[in-house]
Amino acid sequence: MKRVTNPLLYEFERVVCSLSCPYCGNEIVDDDATFCPKCGKSLASEDELQQNSIQMQQKRADFVLVAAMLTIISAVFIASIGYIGVYQYKVLLDYYGSSMASEFLGFLIFGVVDILCAVFAVVGATFMLKRKRLKISILGVVLLLVSVFVNYITVIQYQYGFSDILLFSEVSVFIFSILIGTLIFASKAEFA
Repeated sequence: MKRVTNPLLYEFERVVCSLSCPYCGNEIVDDDATFCPKCGKSLASEDELQQNSIQMQQKRADFVLVAAMLTIISAVFIASIGYIGVYQYKVLLDYYGSSMASEFLGFLIFGVVDILCAVFAVVGATFMLKRKRLKISILGVVLLLVSVFVNYITVIQYQYGFSDILLFSEVSVFIFSILIGTLIFASKAEFA
């Protein structure tokens, strides 16, 4: 609202057009104010507040959907690595015989752990989509992180020599898991 320089018109504008806080009655000088400078309460109308609430709920719902999709993608990736580990164990065992089984046990360990963690992650993602059981959803994400660390530790322990390749491929799952956890905590009010 443009301020008038004429004192009489200014007084008329102040009396007729002035805003006051509906909570404390304080006169609001700034026409664009969204909060009362005295009591700090919102000057937005009920419709605006309701609209903001609906938009916030929609954002949280979108966060949950993105978190669930990233969890499923990460679980598929981890399950694929797990399958490769189990398959590699079987191939090496068939080629070298059972006398070398202890040398290739690392493949079986991280393969089985990855597949189990991927199953739990998919279950967690399913609960995310239903917006139920927050703790199970978080457990699925934590197990994705566990599988990343088990893979790395197993490959280092058994000295397979390709830990840098595995680490490079696991970085995406690690980053996704951190992002998923952040999205879940940002939208935990969506879960029943």
